[in-house]
This record gives sequence, C-alpha cells and structure tokens, in this order.
Amino acid sequence: TITAMGQVAPGRALQRDFARAGDDIWVSGSLGGAALALRHLRDEINLKANVLARAMARLLMPEPRIALGMRLANIARTNIAAIDISDGLIADLGHVCERSGLGAEIHWPQIPCHAALLSVGPAMRLPCALAGGDDYDLCFTAPPSARATIISIGEDMALALTRIGTMKSGEAEVVVLDENGLPLSDAQIGASSFDHFAEPM
Repeated sequence: TITAMGQVAPGRALQRDFARAGDDIWVSGSLGGAALALRHLRDEINLKANVLARAMARLLMPEPRIALGMRLANIARTNIAAIDISDGLIADLGHVCERSGLGAEIHWPQIPCHAALLSVGPAMRLPCALAGGDDYDLCFTAPPSARATIISIGEDMALALTRIGTMKSGEAEVVVLDENGLPLSDAQIGASSFDHFAEPM
C-alpha cells in the first residue's frame, strides 16, 4: 500500500460540490485498464501477454494528474468540481452528484476506454471502464463556456480530455446512456464500483 500526502494553497483546492446543472462532465486519460489487469490477476480472464503488459502498467504505475488539477484550478475554482477516479467512474462521479445535489447523465460511446479493453467484449469492457477503479485519472465538471479552454489545456499537456456527459437537475444519481440514448441497467454494466464501507465478502 501507499500513502500520498501533499498540500494546497488556501482557497485553491478543487472540490466536489461546485458542479452546476448544465455543466459538461469531462474525464482525463483513459479508463478501465487497471481494472482489467486486476481481473486477470483474479483469474476472471486470461489476457494475451501484450495486452496484459499494457493493463498491468496501468495498474502498477498510475499517473497522478496533479498538473492537470493545477491547470483546472487556474480556470476558476468555483466553476470546477473534480474528483480522482479511484473507486470507479460511476461511484466517483456519484460523489460529485451527492455533494452538488445534482444528477449526471453520461454517454457510454463517449467513454475513453483504455487500449487494453479493445481486446475484450462488452461484458468485460463495460464494468472495467464504468465501475473499475485505480485509474486515478480526473473526472471534472465545467460550464460549456470553458470548453475551448479545456481543449487547449489538453492539447498543451498532450493529454486526452474527453467530454462524456452533462450534469442535470434532479436526483443525485449517475445515468449511463447507450448508443441509442437508452439507460444501461445495472445488469448490463455488470459490476458494482468499490465501496469502502461494504461488508467484506
């Protein structure tokens, strides 16, 4: 295990409670590679050597997005809500929803899946990208007026920043829409995100 500690200047922290209805939802990098490697280690899937190497690199050597967080804080802290994706996209975006008192609608075809996931079918790809953890990329919200600035930041950093959905008024939950705009069920997603407070299995 590791413990990471740091500090931030007063009033400069990115928080979970600044999302507003109509805000865009973004993620950095790609998702699901670490979760796929873990499934291989648990003998739930047998990956080819080249695919496993890419997935294991994601699991064992995650890249903290500190530089991105600092760039986002420079836009305007009170216009950005952010969280790192450690417990799974649905769970961590759900924390932003809870703290901001909003719902979220994201689109499965827009989720940037890790390259290793291209070698597996939807039954494995969906839970790894949507509910898998240990990616440590950022999920953040920002008003549509910030799109050009965010795209520019991504280009400047050579880092993929992908707009995946919208914050909505209503119940604090995350709805995932398929390619036809229909909600995916829990059964289709196929896994639950990590819960620190769940009873041990």
